[in-house]
Amino acid sequence: MNSESRSRRQQNGFTLIEVLVALAVVVVSFVALYAVVLQMVRATSLMQDKTIASWIAFDQITELRVANEYPESGNSEGDVEMARGVWLYRVEIKATESEDVRQVIVRVSPENEPDNFLGLVSGVLVRNPAATAGPGQPGPGGFDPNTIPNENER
Repeated sequence: MNSESRSRRQQNGFTLIEVLVALAVVVVSFVALYAVVLQMVRATSLMQDKTIASWIAFDQITELRVANEYPESGNSEGDVEMARGVWLYRVEIKATESEDVRQVIVRVSPENEPDNFLGLVSGVLVRNPAATAGPGQPGPGGFDPNTIPNENER
């Protein structure tokens, strides 16, 4: 009877090897899960930084558009503090075939990585856009006020 009770006890529990294998499977699963979560956090952070950089680039183009002077071709740099960080921007203004149009390219990077451009936006500046729009062509707001239907035509 003594040998029967020993075999029953052995069948009721796990062996040391079985416990170690189960523990190894759990550890590998947690490491894989941690790697996936870390990758998601990095991707989210990068997406946030790219969004902020594009906002800054669009802000620079908007500032040039609302200024009362038509810029000459050339480059300029500056920095701006936004979202608890300092961002560097580079504005490149290029002449085009038309004297009344300038191409603007704005590149934005974090202060600690000045060559890592996270935002790149291109735009156009038009000198006196209302004067360049002829009949039937959109004006500064993107539409021709002469083509808006009146109440009877709707």
